[in-house]
Amino acid sequence: MNNRRARRAARPGKVPAAFTLAQLEDWQARRTPPAPGVSMIDGYLTALVVSPRFLPPEDWLGPIVGGEVIWAPGGSTEAAIRTTIFQRYSQIGATLSGGPKRYAPIYMRTNDGEVLLEDFANGFYHGMQLSIDDWKPVMSDPAIGPAMTAILGHCTNMIPEHERQAAISPQAADLLAQSWRIIPELVEMLHRTIAGARNIEIQ
Repeated sequence: MNNRRARRAARPGKVPAAFTLAQLEDWQARRTPPAPGVSMIDGYLTALVVSPRFLPPEDWLGPIVGGEVIWAPGGSTEAAIRTTIFQRYSQIGATLSGGPKRYAPIYMRTNDGEVLLEDFANGFYHGMQLSIDDWKPVMSDPAIGPAMTAILGHCTNMIPEHERQAAISPQAADLLAQSWRIIPELVEMLHRTIAGARNIEIQ
């Protein structure tokens, strides 16, 4: 008699506890209309992590992946999407708390490798909008506001696109084209100065 335990066959169609980011991207793309991609979600979550005010998940989850995801039952596709989002949110917070040069944003890239910041920037701005009154004094800080141009200069949701393009000089365009390189350092600075102050106030 064979004493080895037979392997239990996987249940057909069983939903995993969480998806990969690529699977999240595919799920968002299949929605009608197509929902924000992973780079935009990443910018959104990053803004929430460094925000001057903590927001509970039920306040920020719906705007980026839909209200049906918030209270989806375990074992459903929507619950796996929710877990995937939470995992990335926690990963961003952990890397920012772990020390310098650990945070790595998710950017869109062309087939030629050119970095595109529009989606990340739009997501970041969308995240800011959820607590914009708390962000206003932060943006007026001369040590922070100008530096935020590295992100918000790529945002196409703040003002009409023709106005944004008109406001960008050729020199500024050259700087913005390379700003993706400094965004990790900028986000780490925001986390230290903004979220760090928030944590002190809570204590």
